Amino acid sequence: MKLNLLLLGLLFSLNLSAQFAQLSEDAEVSLITVGPGPTLVDCFGHSALRVKDPALNLDKAYNYGIFDTTESGFYLRFAAGTQQYMVAAYEFIRFFDNYRSQNRWVTEQVLNINLEEKQAIFEFLENNILPQNRLYLYDQFFDNCATKLRDIPKSVLGDRLVFNDDHISEEATYRDLVDENSFNHPWMDLGIDIGLGNVVDRKADVEARMYLPDYVLSGYNHATIKRNGQEVPAIKATKQLFESDYYEQKQEKLSPTLLFSVIALIVIILTVKDWLTKKRSRWLDFTLFFITGLIGLIVLLLWVATHHTTTINNLNVLWAFAPNLIIAFFMVKKEPKKWLMVYARFLVILLIAMTFVWIGKLQVYNTALIPMMIMLTVRYVYLWQKGLGGTRKRAF
Repeated sequence: MKLNLLLLGLLFSLNLSAQFAQLSEDAEVSLITVGPGPTLVDCFGHSALRVKDPALNLDKAYNYGIFDTTESGFYLRFAAGTQQYMVAAYEFIRFFDNYRSQNRWVTEQVLNINLEEKQAIFEFLENNILPQNRLYLYDQFFDNCATKLRDIPKSVLGDRLVFNDDHISEEATYRDLVDENSFNHPWMDLGIDIGLGNVVDRKADVEARMYLPDYVLSGYNHATIKRNGQEVPAIKATKQLFESDYYEQKQEKLSPTLLFSVIALIVIILTVKDWLTKKRSRWLDFTLFFITGLIGLIVLLLWVATHHTTTINNLNVLWAFAPNLIIAFFMVKKEPKKWLMVYARFLVILLIAMTFVWIGKLQVYNTALIPMMIMLTVRYVYLWQKGLGGTRKRAF
């Protein structure tokens, strides 16, 4: 009986190892970095792994960025932080032609590894594309198509693969790196800054930066592998497969800072008018409270009701205060409750606290919010001092 079990186990292990092709000495494992594109989803670039072996007529791209927006409930799951992405393998020429047609630069870095290590990475990837293994829980910062290029070779090479930081001249937080890549999309950058908590305001070291394709490229350019007591470059060849002038094609859009400045100026003028005429623009107050409350509710839900790892501890709640959504309906009344003056004073305190949070870099806010914060402060002080108790007339 024991002999039969031993033979069965041996046959199973042989079958498991035999399901993967054996690479030849000419095989190469490469890291592929794709430059940013003009759309929102493409502005951070893309990454993939390539395994090429002329002896086997093998040339595959392993793409960990596969998703289907037409899938039922995709956006709801993405918002909740439960969306799964998929890895797929297909002919590299298809992968390359797709991004070349989008005018996005493509760079290849060939790993400086031996045949045994190439085989181990290849088997890892082939095992990963099996139906039962191909899905993974996507995380924008900690588990995406770029981090796979950092983690998969690391899982094979272990501590022998060293990502050096001698090329990094300036400190940067996760938020800084997002801003760096989304400069062409100021509205998206604003939305990201509002949705993310202070978790992303911590400093990102060389490996942490590799959630972005550009930093995978630079990280490996300066990485080394320890062999026989010596350190050798992790990359043996870098090839520019396709060049693009995308960075010269800046997109002109209406700036959030400009729009918010205009809105702030209008509201401040109306507030001065209310102060002088001893009238209160009730529907203006309703609009301000309703919008800030609605944004605050979304921020709060992202914090407490999703699986995202970076939307917690979000101090945008200091200005986007969720209770404002309810208070808005009290503000529209002709005869407001006296306690609303105390509430307005509390909102001013929150804005002062936000200022100290920003100065102390407990959380960094988007600079487009500055005119809005000035506007809210002016309006709240007016409501506290005059608008909710010191006037007799009420305006629509």
